[in-house]
Amino acid sequence: MTKKQKISLIAAVLFSLTLLGVVYARHMTSKNGFSVRLKSTILGENRTLLIHLPDDYENSGESYPVLYRFDGTQKLVRKTVSAIRQLSRETGSSPDMIVVGIENTYRDRDMWPTHTRYYPESQALGSTNFLAFIEPELIPYIDKQYRTTDERIVCGQSLSALFTLYAFLSKPSLFQSFIACSGAFPGCESFFKELSETAFQQVAQFEGKKLFITHGLKDPLDPDGAIHQQMTDFSDLVKNHLGSHTACFYHIYENEGHVPKNSLKDGLLFLFESGTKGRP
Repeated sequence: MTKKQKISLIAAVLFSLTLLGVVYARHMTSKNGFSVRLKSTILGENRTLLIHLPDDYENSGESYPVLYRFDGTQKLVRKTVSAIRQLSRETGSSPDMIVVGIENTYRDRDMWPTHTRYYPESQALGSTNFLAFIEPELIPYIDKQYRTTDERIVCGQSLSALFTLYAFLSKPSLFQSFIACSGAFPGCESFFKELSETAFQQVAQFEGKKLFITHGLKDPLDPDGAIHQQMTDFSDLVKNHLGSHTACFYHIYENEGHVPKNSLKDGLLFLFESGTKGRP
């Protein structure tokens, strides 16, 4: 093959990837980790995905659960992979997973589902679009490119934990399990109460779902305990309305601050070992 033919072939491949929604891929530092830029028609922008495959992915022929992480960074993906490996070594309960970190472009726009004093009306709300991007664009792309099971987990922290709870109430069918690290309803508790009342009228859509929420009692963002009370009330609301249909646990860390460091690890322990027993 001549140099000109090689260039033409590369150009054709890149054009085909663009038509599929993939703009380009580049290697990360880890052996099984890399990034892909996905073209989103719904969002009208390109979104970078940081993907890490299980160590034996190429040889196993197996399909794997997928753990989606908001606020995706290389550091966060590495920590996520480390937590999965540690839990697997210590308990043998956590399966290998495909990890997908979704990088932010405009975090506030994507995460806030309503205007508050922290996100004024002068700013555009994009959470509905971001949720819409996940269902017809993101998940189908991952399922097409990689060997996946039907087990999908989502994990958010701080503001993206708020969005995780929003996704749980608005579109529970997207994921089987939801982990909200330092979840809260800052300035929007009434919005979430109304959303919960509407969502819980259709109990069947929450069948078999699992919800894990964490909070550190030394969180500097919660000096008066208002967030702790919000999450206590919300977890009670979930249990009272959904009962045995959904496994829900609110994990309190007495000596931790914002986004307790073992939130993901304990969340995965709850999902894969404790199930409906109620705690990790």
